[in-house]
Amino acid sequence: MTQGGQKGEQVNLAVFGMAPDSPLAPGPGEGKGLKDGGGGIVITQEIADLGVRVGDVLTADKSEVRLTVVGLVDDTVSYGHIGVAYADLDTWRHLHYGLPGALPEAALRQATAVALTLEDGADVTAVEKATGTRADSKETTYGASPGYTAESSTMALIKGFLYAISALVVGAFFTVWTVQRKPEIALLKALGAPTGYILRDALAQVVAVLVAATAVGTAAGLALGSAMIGKAPFSLSAPAIATSAGLLIGLGTVGAVVAVRRITAVDPLTALGATR
Repeated sequence: MTQGGQKGEQVNLAVFGMAPDSPLAPGPGEGKGLKDGGGGIVITQEIADLGVRVGDVLTADKSEVRLTVVGLVDDTVSYGHIGVAYADLDTWRHLHYGLPGALPEAALRQATAVALTLEDGADVTAVEKATGTRADSKETTYGASPGYTAESSTMALIKGFLYAISALVVGAFFTVWTVQRKPEIALLKALGAPTGYILRDALAQVVAVLVAATAVGTAAGLALGSAMIGKAPFSLSAPAIATSAGLLIGLGTVGAVVAVRRITAVDPLTALGATR
């Protein structure tokens, strides 16, 4: 939604309407909270980064609905890549219908969703029948955000390709590594070292290199990611980091196993004779 400030500057934002006493109502870190019929909004940090401050008055585009910024929450929240502002239901209805004056009777009962806080083990089916609605979990409702499902699928596909590419790159690296060590492997076989022992030794070195490289890469990623927080839609979570690191090590090991299998084909007599 496009809004104009007192200086005529344009600010894009999405307005969420809710009852001031709702569990969804934000607790501002600066200024005041929502109030019924107050015409005030509470903005998120993403909008504040655009230069909007508590006390500023915004006018909805193509209407006379005026919104006073009464509070600021510290969270960076977006909807469809646009910063979010919170308003009371009456203010949201005025914006929804573009009517600055009195609302028609039918508009006073309009809402797009009802948020329920249920106890553990509550009968969701009974709630749906009692309210005549369909109940979805909070995670399921994320799909209603514009472009969320499409973007999530695209990102998942990109991550899948990156993991596959990492396995191929690691496999190629250790293939070259195995070929370069062919004389040493042949010498070990000529001295009586079992092929199984040489394979275990090679895989141990592979895992050691992968673990060290993944640790260094994860540390670099954490440092760069921490610098991006607040400046880009980026978040860090321990489970995601651990899963990614584990997949990189696991897939890299799989790719390396294909490469080090060449050890079984090394003929000690042929390899040693070729160096004379």
